[in-house]
Amino acid sequence: MLICKALSEIPQDKRGGIVCIGNFDGVHLGHAAMLDTARRTAESLNLPLLVITFDPHPLSILRPDISRPYISTIEQRLKLIGRFHPDAVWVNAPDREFLNISRESFEQDILQRQLHACRLVEGRTFTYGRGALGNTQTLREAGAALGWEVIEIPTAQAVLSDQTVADVSSSLVRWLISQGRVRDAAILLGRPCTLAGRVIHGQGRGGSVLGYPTINLACSQLIPANGVYAGSAMIDDRRFPAAVSVGTNPTFGNGERTVEAFLLDCSDDFYDCHTELAITHWLRDQERFPSVELLIRQIGRDVARVRQLTDYAATNPPGSFNEVSTTGA
Repeated sequence: MLICKALSEIPQDKRGGIVCIGNFDGVHLGHAAMLDTARRTAESLNLPLLVITFDPHPLSILRPDISRPYISTIEQRLKLIGRFHPDAVWVNAPDREFLNISRESFEQDILQRQLHACRLVEGRTFTYGRGALGNTQTLREAGAALGWEVIEIPTAQAVLSDQTVADVSSSLVRWLISQGRVRDAAILLGRPCTLAGRVIHGQGRGGSVLGYPTINLACSQLIPANGVYAGSAMIDDRRFPAAVSVGTNPTFGNGERTVEAFLLDCSDDFYDCHTELAITHWLRDQERFPSVELLIRQIGRDVARVRQLTDYAATNPPGSFNEVSTTGA
């Protein structure tokens, strides 16, 4: 998979084929349906597949006053997109000039003259051009004159843990994560909510005071709601079950919001290592305990619950892990 940072870097043999455009934040089930259709279409026609994504998100340029943390890092996004084997991915770093391109200029100059698009695969909510005036209908109309067809992918739906049928979208995934509903977010993503970042130094009280040494993660992604979670950490190609705490450590006086993980059956020092922290189950709310002793007892119960969930996952087929009953998930 060739990664291109500019339009000029896309080789000619990667043009003239199938084009799939989107932010693809999280690469959720709806994105997967688009990318899978694009890949199969490219294979059936023996044409290249070009995926276009954006980093940063166009809204961060148009509305810099709005905070919009990503569900996935650009590295995670490219890895997930790579599962669909595109021939090239153009990671467009949009500026105001690009975002000010008219709908017609985008169609004629970029899609037709430069990319020689043959077919475009997009979702029903796709928009493009200045003021988001372009959509799949205008794309189809332009294609009749400029030489491409449009494959429109229906909005994907999924059944959440409360049996609600929901349209799959990055906005909904983002909301679910912000509410701590990581199991439901995983249903829409097709995999666990995963934070990626570097292990940094924390306060050091996990090991010295509580007897549960933790790794502290520095990451720029959307972080789940404050609370304690079950999950796992991937470090140096090794996976460890983990009890994850997100919050401000209120028992010790509210501090900065942190993401900490106690790795079960592991005492290695991972400072400065890259870590991917999959957060799979909500266990309980963040709580201020009247004493450190009571906090330590609760941590022991949290760790036991993580071990129970981990043992269940190890002895059941994929998909069963989400079926374990947990309070508040």
